[in-house]
Amino acid sequence: MNSGTGLLNGLPHRSRLLFIRLRSLGDVVLSTPLYAALKTWRPDLQLSVLVENPYDEVLKGNPNLSSIFLMPSKTPSRQQFTSSLRWKALWKIRKERFDCCINLHGGSTSALITLMSKARHRIGLYNFRNAFCYNHRIKVPKLTTKTHWHSVRYQMEWLRQLGLPEATIPSLQLVPDPKLKSKINVQLEQAGISPNQPYCAIQPSSRFYTKEWTEDGFAKIVDYLQEYFGYSTVLVGDVNETSRLRRIASLCKTSPIVLGGLSISELIWVLKQALIYIGNDCGPTHLAAALAVPTIVLFGPSDSKVWYPWQVEHEIVQNAFECNPCPFHRCYVYDEPKCILSITPDQVKQAVNRLLVRIGAVRTT
Repeated sequence: MNSGTGLLNGLPHRSRLLFIRLRSLGDVVLSTPLYAALKTWRPDLQLSVLVENPYDEVLKGNPNLSSIFLMPSKTPSRQQFTSSLRWKALWKIRKERFDCCINLHGGSTSALITLMSKARHRIGLYNFRNAFCYNHRIKVPKLTTKTHWHSVRYQMEWLRQLGLPEATIPSLQLVPDPKLKSKINVQLEQAGISPNQPYCAIQPSSRFYTKEWTEDGFAKIVDYLQEYFGYSTVLVGDVNETSRLRRIASLCKTSPIVLGGLSISELIWVLKQALIYIGNDCGPTHLAAALAVPTIVLFGPSDSKVWYPWQVEHEIVQNAFECNPCPFHRCYVYDEPKCILSITPDQVKQAVNRLLVRIGAVRTT
C-alpha cells in the first residue's frame, strides 16, 4: 500500500484511466474539470468515467473522454433486475483491464467496483472505507478555515497528490446535445417565449426537503421578475417535480411557464438560453454554472463555500446558523429546516437586483 505520489507521471503512453463517479447530478458536473486538466497535461491518456443513469447525459460529447460506462441506478421496486444489470456493467469494466482506476465516490459499492476492475493502480482517499480495495491511498488536507476549498478544488488536489502539476483549474464542461435545441425552442415558443426573448429559469426543487425554499417564496420571485423587470419565468424540473412546479404557478399573480418532465439533456437547453437562473442548492444549479448562466442559489444546510456555482457570475442567499453545515438528510436541531426556510423573498429580490445590475440586464416594464 502506498500514497501514489507521482503515479500519474509514470503511467505509460496512452494508459487507460477509469474514474468512478456514482450518485448525483451535481457531483458528475463538478468532476468535469478533472478530466480537462488531465487531458491538457497529458493528451495521450485515455479517460473513461463510470456514472449511474441518467447522469451519463452530463458527459455525452465531452471531448476529454474516450468512453462513458453506465451503471443502472438502484431501483428498489426492480431490485433483482437492477442488480443483474449492475453486475453486467461491472464485468464489462473488468474486461477492459484499465491501467488505473480512481474512485471519486468512496462508498462501499464504488470500492467494490474499484477492486473488481482489476486495474493495476486502484486509488482512493486514505480515509475511505474498505481499504483492502485499494493499493494506493492518498491523503488530502482536511477542509478547515485555511483549506476551505470548493469541491472542484478539493477533487483537483487528488490529482495533484498523484503528480498532476499546479495549473489554472479548468471551468466546468458541458456539451448540449445539438439535436434537442430545435425541440426545446418549439416548446418554449408554444408556451409563449418568442425566439430571442430573454427569460429567467427557476428550478425550485431538491432531492432533500431540507434544501427546498418555500413554494410561496418562489411564486413571489416569479411575480417580481415579471412586474418589475418585464422578464418571463420558466419553471423547470423532471417528471417527479411537475406537481411542485404547478403549485408554484398557481400561487403566482403572473403566468409563469411550466416545463416539467424534462430530461437532463432537455433541461440543459432550457438553462443554456436563460438570462439568469435561480434555484436551491441542487444539481441543476451546477448545470447552469457549467453553461455560464448567471446564477442565484439559495443555500440552507450545505456549506456554500464548498458548493457555490463554480467560475460563473453568481449571488449566494444564505442565513447563518450555528448548526450549519450539517449532513442535511433531515434537520437535526429544529422541527423544520429553519436555515432554508428563514430566507425571505426580500433577500432573494435584493440578490436579483444585484445580479441583473452586474450583467447589465436591468429594465422596467
